[in-house]
Amino acid sequence: MLKYLKNRSDYFKNISKLVAGTSVAQLISFLAAPVITRLFTPSDLGAFTFLLSIAGGIGLVATLRYEMAIILPKENSDSVNLAFLSLIIAFFIAILSAFVLFVIDLFFFPGVIRNPVYKQWIYLLPVLIFLMAASSVFQQWYNHKREYRTLAYSKIVTSLGNNLATLLMGFAGMGALGLWLGNFAGFLFVIIFFVIIFYFRHREDFRDFNLTSQKKLAGKYKYLPMANTPQVIVEMVQSYGIVYLLKIFFSSSVLGLYSLSLRLLQAPMWLVGISIGQVFYKEASEQYQKDGNLIQPVLKTIRTSASVAFPALIILLTIGPWLIGFIFGSAWTEAGRYARILAPWMFFDFIRSTISQAPLIIGKARSMFYISFIGSGLIVISIVTGGLFFRDPVVGFILLSLMQSIYCLVIIGWILAISKKSIQIHQ
Repeated sequence: MLKYLKNRSDYFKNISKLVAGTSVAQLISFLAAPVITRLFTPSDLGAFTFLLSIAGGIGLVATLRYEMAIILPKENSDSVNLAFLSLIIAFFIAILSAFVLFVIDLFFFPGVIRNPVYKQWIYLLPVLIFLMAASSVFQQWYNHKREYRTLAYSKIVTSLGNNLATLLMGFAGMGALGLWLGNFAGFLFVIIFFVIIFYFRHREDFRDFNLTSQKKLAGKYKYLPMANTPQVIVEMVQSYGIVYLLKIFFSSSVLGLYSLSLRLLQAPMWLVGISIGQVFYKEASEQYQKDGNLIQPVLKTIRTSASVAFPALIILLTIGPWLIGFIFGSAWTEAGRYARILAPWMFFDFIRSTISQAPLIIGKARSMFYISFIGSGLIVISIVTGGLFFRDPVVGFILLSLMQSIYCLVIIGWILAISKKSIQIHQ
């Protein structure tokens, strides 16, 4: 009983450290947002969101998901080499991305990259891809080391760098480019922060660098690029496919309004959710290796995430449009309407996201990959129906929220089912 209470105490203590950092980061973003939305137009945000979705999509898989294995080995040297392996792969993916951009512009769509809308920032895309991937690697490393305070500070550094740079660019009248450079600064500053901490605390781990070990580990954890990477690509389509479809069927302004509504929905939920999910992944992995019991950490995490997200859901459903219009200006009131419609989906997806690594822990990543196709299909059906048949983004968002809410509930139920069987699988 005492051991259970201690583990429960450590679990919430680790989450509280991350949530504290998240709260400060969110406060910075909240204070800056009303100014930022008055410096940039919905069209600016739409153009920025479109290119960021490309960088984010590639950045998610730039390590071939090997960073997810960093916390799994018992030997620290294996975790070190998995981290280096992930960074090396991400570097070459970024180089490949730069080459592909050059070839596309030279042979297939001449002049596109030199278009005034993109020419100032497009070749920063490969650098941003690497920074995004490196940030994910460092987060898994410090999660492996249980340095939750460092992860909490990293959220503050990211938010501070992003918002300060965005404000400076906005006052300079740089338009969508200012949003791009602000996001770039946030990732750059947090990577510098991570590297400094690594140098002072873990530089002795450089001695474990071994290419032969990395080759062996790449083979040992090959199920990650084979199963988890395709799954992430499918989930990326779920997230960023909406952006591409909105760009096809509607204006940049609609895309910008949707982007703000999504940022408002995801910023408080996802950053706290990432904190909860990081702790869950570490605790659940150790618990599963010990006795195969996954259901208890899953249930505990579902209760925690639901209690965190529920107040935000109620606020958005009741006064969302008025509140967003009041804070960000009348030009963004429609974003509040979108946020109200999408809030139920974000609530259930927040809960799903915090336990989404459970299938990976018990070797069900391939099953999750196949299930993810359903979610992608529902997204396409929703937006295409709203755009092609009704020519109304609101109809598309209503269908999207309804279908994705049901989908997330099914995923949560499936994870609960396989978690109950986890002891038998472990044995």
